[in-house]
Amino acid sequence: MLVNCNRIQKSQIKHDDMSTITLRQALGVLAKSSPFSVSTVSERPKDIYDELKAYLYVEQDIEKDFKKLLTSLRGNEVIFLCGSSGDGKSEILTRAYETYHNKFRFHLDATHSFQPHQSAIEALDQLFDEAIADPRPLVLGINIGMLANFAKEGASRHHYIRTVIEGFLERGYRSFDRDDDSCAFERFHFLDFEQYPKFQFSQDAEGYSEFVRHLFSRLTQQDDSNLFYLLAKPQMQSGADAQVLANYRLLAMPSVQEVIITNLFKARLYKDQFVTTRALLDLLHHLLLGPGYLFDNLFSGSDNELVARLEEFDPALLHTRALDQFVLRYELALPDPELDAFLQTLAELGIHFSAERETAGEAASMIRLFYLLQHQSLGNDYHQQFSADFAESLLNSYAQVWMQHSDYDGSNERKLALRPFYMNELISAVFRYANRNAPELEKGEWFLGQFGSVKLAASITIKADFTRVHFERVEKVSQFQTFIKVADRQGEYELKPIAINLNLFELIWRLNRGYCPNKYDKNAIVLLDEIVDQISEVARRSPILKFYESGKSYSASLDDGMIAVSGVI
Repeated sequence: MLVNCNRIQKSQIKHDDMSTITLRQALGVLAKSSPFSVSTVSERPKDIYDELKAYLYVEQDIEKDFKKLLTSLRGNEVIFLCGSSGDGKSEILTRAYETYHNKFRFHLDATHSFQPHQSAIEALDQLFDEAIADPRPLVLGINIGMLANFAKEGASRHHYIRTVIEGFLERGYRSFDRDDDSCAFERFHFLDFEQYPKFQFSQDAEGYSEFVRHLFSRLTQQDDSNLFYLLAKPQMQSGADAQVLANYRLLAMPSVQEVIITNLFKARLYKDQFVTTRALLDLLHHLLLGPGYLFDNLFSGSDNELVARLEEFDPALLHTRALDQFVLRYELALPDPELDAFLQTLAELGIHFSAERETAGEAASMIRLFYLLQHQSLGNDYHQQFSADFAESLLNSYAQVWMQHSDYDGSNERKLALRPFYMNELISAVFRYANRNAPELEKGEWFLGQFGSVKLAASITIKADFTRVHFERVEKVSQFQTFIKVADRQGEYELKPIAINLNLFELIWRLNRGYCPNKYDKNAIVLLDEIVDQISEVARRSPILKFYESGKSYSASLDDGMIAVSGVI
């Protein structure tokens, strides 16, 4: 992902325009309520706010592929630029329209109709009717939901187009060549934002999102090519709007940016929250212009869709020995010269806490600040004594196992690296969960159920199926597929692939450390129950069963048509 190289130079902006707005007003272009949040084709004269928005623009990989595709289009081809609301379709299409509006037929928003009483589906039918007679290629921006609706409800005369769309939705192919002369279009192309994730694991990339990091850097870089910095400089000298400037300084720290990006990635993985470009810009608006300092704004503000997801990751909710002791000392206003020196450094940045430490909630704000600055050296580094309390060990472990599956090539080296997860985590947790109501079972025994006072079990072996791991392609950061097989005396049985997301990964980790599931684990438990049901179905076929009753146990096996009983205690 590359920053758009068409930078707006200071000389292009009228001095009068720069002198009539403040940094706060300039940051207003970030809000989702701003008229600049959605790009449209317009003939109105450009002003300073258009230039501010243009300066922030970061080109995404999907736009680079889109541009390449445009250069090769022929007259009887169609491009569907697909995604969800706010992901940047209108921006990409508007920029392309300015260059190619004479060469291609554009339909920028498939939710719009051509007539007052026309539905969006009817409008798409009309669009395809007209495009068939138009010698130009058709370029169409459309939400995935609307695409699915048209596949179901579009006119029968466009049956072939509907079939192609269904093929894309089911299989994710990017291009379809016509195989039926009844269709006027020769080739269909689909570019889907979901196939270009903003967050990813990579051994080569720095952090979890190159795109978001470029956006943050573009907004806060301290040089005169940055229009926002040019507006901030006079206020830094005058001290006006101190809280906004303090937030701006914090956001300019690369280490702070990475902490924010990590939390956004957690929202994506834990909450299945899609992070669109529009939502990111609105988050920046809230972080900088919200009611408090940036570290408080990051975890409070229910009217912002991303913050509403981030609230559950609030570090002030953590209860470790070190953090609880800090809160107690802080709220009792006990002497702490090192903290006093650190507070003085914060004051120089424009971040002020009450000297008497009497303001309600300040201890929580301090913890959020420590968390935000955990990788940043500042003053006497008082805050870094708590860095271990903020370690993202679970996310790091998930990333490691995800990468091990993604990079698996069947070699002994990769197999040895991945084996501990299967043996010590996944398989161990599955056994613990399945046998939670039968602690008396021996190793390798699988609880099948209880009948009156008798508990029934079967002896099985669960193994990793590395052959299938080798042939699986890991496509989504939100999950990876695991493969196990069950063996008994009669043979081996492959289980269906098991999708592991971060919620299930966390539950597996906790189960192996003595955790007892509860109602709050409902979604992950459903996934775990599906695994147990698969294994139980195989275990029930076992020719040897183990019975436990009143502290005694015995086994029964089917041998040459005869039932043999052994091991009565």
